[in-house]
Amino acid sequence: MSAPNPVTVTDADSIELWGTIFKGVELTNKRLHGALRAAFSLNEAEVDSMVLLGSDPDRRSSMAALARSASFTSGGYTKVADRLVARGLVTRTTIPEDRRMVYLELTPAGAEMAAEIRCLIADINRQHVFEVLGEEQVRAVAAAMELLRTANAS
Repeated sequence: MSAPNPVTVTDADSIELWGTIFKGVELTNKRLHGALRAAFSLNEAEVDSMVLLGSDPDRRSSMAALARSASFTSGGYTKVADRLVARGLVTRTTIPEDRRMVYLELTPAGAEMAAEIRCLIADINRQHVFEVLGEEQVRAVAAAMELLRTANAS
């Protein structure tokens, strides 16, 4: 993939600019997950799972898909699922067509918490991202990050 503009940045500037981007995202993400941990006593992988499950129309997803999304192996993700099951937020299910596939499905309490998590994330994003950058800059940053994600996905 070719760059949209000729690259004229120095090595030092390249490192400094990327460090600034990374640190801004890291600190904002740390603030977000700190607030989520305080409010819901969930770690990042658990929050990400709850958000994904809450976004699904059926309120369920395969454990394999959730593991991939959280950058876990299937075996490593089992501990995340166990904690969510133990808290009564999800149940493990299978479907008759393929009993080898295990799904996590939100319980009513889990669906309620997933909605609350989404509301808190939106509030934090408004306060610490949109109010700082403005909608136009947020959309520009998101578009730039999507370009990077696509270019580096393989």
